[in-house]
Amino acid sequence: MNLPETLNLHFLDSQYRRYQENPESVDREWQVFFNGFDIGQQQSSATSPLPDIADARIGELIHRYRDLGHLLACMDPLSACPTSHPLLAPDSFGFGTGDRESVFATPQFSFIQQAPLEEILNILKQTYCQAIGVEYMYLQNPKERAWLQDRMEPMRNQLRPDAAERRQILERLTETALFEQFLNRKYQAMTRFSLEGGDALIPTLDALLLRLSRLGAQEIVLGMAHRGRLNVQANLLNRPVREIFAEFESCYDAAQLAGDGDVKYHNGYLADVDLGGDRRLQIFMVSNSSHLEAVDPVVQGVVRARQQLRSSESQQQVVPLLIHGDAAFAGQGIVTETLNMSQLEGYRTGGTIHIVINNQIGYTTLPDEARSTRYATDVAKMLMVPIFHVHGENPEALVHVARLAAEYRTAFTKDVVIDMVCYRRYGHNEGDEPDFTQPQMYAPPWRRASLQDWRPCMRKHTTMIAPLPHPVFLTNGRGITVNFPTIR
Repeated sequence: MNLPETLNLHFLDSQYRRYQENPESVDREWQVFFNGFDIGQQQSSATSPLPDIADARIGELIHRYRDLGHLLACMDPLSACPTSHPLLAPDSFGFGTGDRESVFATPQFSFIQQAPLEEILNILKQTYCQAIGVEYMYLQNPKERAWLQDRMEPMRNQLRPDAAERRQILERLTETALFEQFLNRKYQAMTRFSLEGGDALIPTLDALLLRLSRLGAQEIVLGMAHRGRLNVQANLLNRPVREIFAEFESCYDAAQLAGDGDVKYHNGYLADVDLGGDRRLQIFMVSNSSHLEAVDPVVQGVVRARQQLRSSESQQQVVPLLIHGDAAFAGQGIVTETLNMSQLEGYRTGGTIHIVINNQIGYTTLPDEARSTRYATDVAKMLMVPIFHVHGENPEALVHVARLAAEYRTAFTKDVVIDMVCYRRYGHNEGDEPDFTQPQMYAPPWRRASLQDWRPCMRKHTTMIAPLPHPVFLTNGRGITVNFPTIR
């Protein structure tokens, strides 16, 4: 058989025709070749290729939802939820309406062997296109991808809390709202960097700290920018609210604080927090300057030093936690530099948990004028770590993701990012008027009710009573106590 002849399509076709008419009319090498070709054709026609093609299309469908499902996720409280995307439409995989009830093998799922197309689509949409959008398919370690899938897909990425968990979430949301509403009415137009619009941060942190404690954490080193800082001190670190109110009144002794003369939303705090059930965490909130992300490498240095003073399991005992703003996370180079050092032998701390309070604006700059990427967190993809984009008004979804993030960090000693997509109810620092700079964006926040959807009556000083069946709020020397009536 002459090789140049085999590369000539017309010659090959003419030889095959001659073979079909009379096998002896071609050389023996061609006879053997065409005989094998015919045998292959007969075996192929005896077995229909359609099931294999359908299974391949199902595999591609599942892979694409895992990879791009976040494009359909409903995670922006200020925008309508997306309903379709051409890359995720069933017809883009060759499936029609009549295929909805057809049953296909699903070896890609660990919890179900086969299912109708309709059920497969429901599983994928509930897991990747609801309040949580996940980016993780770029992870190069297949064990990490499988680990995440096994913890997201069987439960559809949804928390199913019992009554006690729901009560805990409600209490945290209520404490958060009460604190901000009191400050807004008592100290109007005074800079405090309100957490309103991102209220769910507090129950998220509450669930995260409890899960980290159960996984062996004993110390948390916390770095965060201004927004929500006072609320975190009051409702998580149990800083006496009288101290915080005194700073607004300018009647405290600044000489008693490290960093004499600094403003209230820059100062740090050290607390020994009782999580219940004999679980305690020491939480150190590091002081932070006006350079929003300057605290990032400081936190890493403190954590590394504390870990070196402990045992060989110190990376699980001392955990870094960083809370960012969306504009700062995408725009400040120190974030990228700190991320880049996170896996280096001389600097690693066993993984940092990042939470981005994504209020979709940086001072008065909108995202499409501030960055070239779709998400504020895209810079973190260089680390090959998962990124969870979560609807900021879905506290149950945030609690679920917080627990998942803590477990991932423990299992793989890598960073993990939670992007809490929310908004801010007021301007950058309560002293500006956002209706002038972003009138379209700020129309919805003023019309939106807070997460707990109630407004307590305000009384003198720090005593606030809400009519039943709402909870009753009183302050004591250490913080705000919440007394709930019996819920029937």
